[in-house]
Amino acid sequence: MGCAMRKLLSALRSLLPGVLTLGLLIPVLAQPVLMPSHYENDRYYKLNVLFTNDLHGAIDMSKAWYMNPEFPPDLGGGASMYTYVKQIRSEAKAEGAGVLLLDVGNFYQGTPLGIADSGRTILRWMNAMQYDAAAVGTYEFMFGVQNVTRLAQEAQFPFLSGNIVDAGTGGPVDFAQPSQLFEVDGIKVGIFGVTTSETPNLLAPERTRGLRFHNSLNVAEGLISDLEEQGATVILSLAHLGVPYGREQAYDEFVESTIEENFQNAPVNSLQLAHLMSGIDVMFSGHISAGYNLPWEDPDTHTLVFQSYGNGSNIGHVMLYIDKETKTLMGYSLPTKRGGLVTLSTDDVEPDMQMARDISEKATIANMATRTMPDYNRKLATIRNIKPLSFESLDTIPGQPLQHKYTIPGFNHWDALEAVTWNMEQFPKAGDTTVSNISEVMNAIGADIFAVQEIGSIEAFTRLLQSLPQYGYILTQQSSYYDQAIIYRKDVLTPLGSLEPFAENDYNFAGRPPLRGDFIWRFGDKEMQITVVNIHLKCCGDGLNRRKKSVIELHDYLRQLQDHGMENIIVMGDWNDDVTDVGQEQSFPAFLEDPEHFRFVTADIAAIPDQASYPTWPSFLDHILVSSALFNAFEKGGYVQTLPMKEWFGSWKNYESVVSDHRPVLVRIPIQSLTD
Repeated sequence: MGCAMRKLLSALRSLLPGVLTLGLLIPVLAQPVLMPSHYENDRYYKLNVLFTNDLHGAIDMSKAWYMNPEFPPDLGGGASMYTYVKQIRSEAKAEGAGVLLLDVGNFYQGTPLGIADSGRTILRWMNAMQYDAAAVGTYEFMFGVQNVTRLAQEAQFPFLSGNIVDAGTGGPVDFAQPSQLFEVDGIKVGIFGVTTSETPNLLAPERTRGLRFHNSLNVAEGLISDLEEQGATVILSLAHLGVPYGREQAYDEFVESTIEENFQNAPVNSLQLAHLMSGIDVMFSGHISAGYNLPWEDPDTHTLVFQSYGNGSNIGHVMLYIDKETKTLMGYSLPTKRGGLVTLSTDDVEPDMQMARDISEKATIANMATRTMPDYNRKLATIRNIKPLSFESLDTIPGQPLQHKYTIPGFNHWDALEAVTWNMEQFPKAGDTTVSNISEVMNAIGADIFAVQEIGSIEAFTRLLQSLPQYGYILTQQSSYYDQAIIYRKDVLTPLGSLEPFAENDYNFAGRPPLRGDFIWRFGDKEMQITVVNIHLKCCGDGLNRRKKSVIELHDYLRQLQDHGMENIIVMGDWNDDVTDVGQEQSFPAFLEDPEHFRFVTADIAAIPDQASYPTWPSFLDHILVSSALFNAFEKGGYVQTLPMKEWFGSWKNYESVVSDHRPVLVRIPIQSLTD
């Protein structure tokens, strides 16, 4: 921010507790001084900056459930964005102003449309939108470095990231450049990009192999200096670092900790970078879909920080006023009284119909792949040519050697399917300690299937599976945060395929679409097909209404599977509700009112206090549901239980501090009863 602007802010702060902005009285710390009428003259150049972040492939038209759960308005998505950008460009041209369209990363992962062709459809839409630059986001690496390179080659705008380097040479990568200089009306505007250094922890190691992610703070000063040497007088940043939820509290906690913490090494978020690094006029943030209508202004550096909600629900817009003589930023204004985020309601921004049709056609094809019944015949033929394993002479299926830290019984017998659901609470809660503890428990239990939720680090999850060579896994690709996985024993289960139903509209599933895995379960010379669904439903706030709707959607989907011959279904996960609750305060009527087709086997133990899967409350939140084809087998010798982690770990504190606040729940389904 220019020196004159900082002096003006300082003087006005001494006189006023707040300033009148577009008819709205706003505290100074929430937003700096705005004087649109003062700046709308020939002395100042007006630069419109339009920005998006965390689109996650959500450019199709959709419903704004978050605005009105009962009667959601229509959102125009990428087609309304196209209209809005076209309109602003037209207005800017007429008045001699400028326009920049920027993205802050995570542009394609998160919907079937986005991942169907590894991001190319969304990139081509961005080309049609004529983006000027985009930061490299974490999930741009969902399909590996080569895919990012291909996307960058097809992009008609630069990918920016100044802190990603080639691990071998230490030099630049071929898919991104550190910064870009734009010249508008003789004014040089420099833009640099940074990507969170947490990226390698959020993906499987092979996704970012060959790259090193430096701390953004360590490179920002050099990036700013390089732009200034090129003549830039206004510095913008595309910071894929994230403005946290509850930014005021997060900022206060950060400022209080700066004396003790070494932020040169720890990953930083956008607020921290804005506070610790001077010289950035405006920062556009992404990586966390926490949107704010009003920007944050750092009280020391006066850097402005913007971040939108993402997922195609809005587009950000700010008008920057640059003094033509000093070529420094002097102020800004926002497009609405509410602030800088323009909601893309079709009532407010009419979608471009040709763009809407183009997007809809592609989305329909991509979405069908998540709902249609796959044809596994060819894969089944291949599997049946493999000689089956035989465990008749064994009491249990062999596992791996244990460290003998805990005394944990084995549960896996050759004549039954054992499946476990386990919310691992922000895995890994205590780093490597969590990984080693869970590895030992899973090795000892030896279950055929583990459905796990709340995976926070894919890198750590991958290391966990490396310690469990007898297991394979299926992992979500479209969750907004905290992934789910289905872990299976490779000696008895062969995966046929996986899907994430409702990924195209996962609002009721809290941004975590169900993960479905289809398997062939082989025992001796027999086999059967089985479908496992892993879910993690909405918790708090408006959770009850969203859980009810998601359960209805899931019930209807599973009934369709049954009607198409996929009869052996197990649904496991954190349902975030107790099946023993009655009346309106419960999410499960869709299944409870259909006992002909579905049964919660956990209902048998949900009311027993010492079986609580969430002991802190206490309550039973982690349920296992089976379809009617499995009823008889469960009745003839099956059982369900919550695993006694307190006893195995010596105390509840020992377990909760390093693993989770949820206990795993196990079901056993005998084979013989299924094959009689």
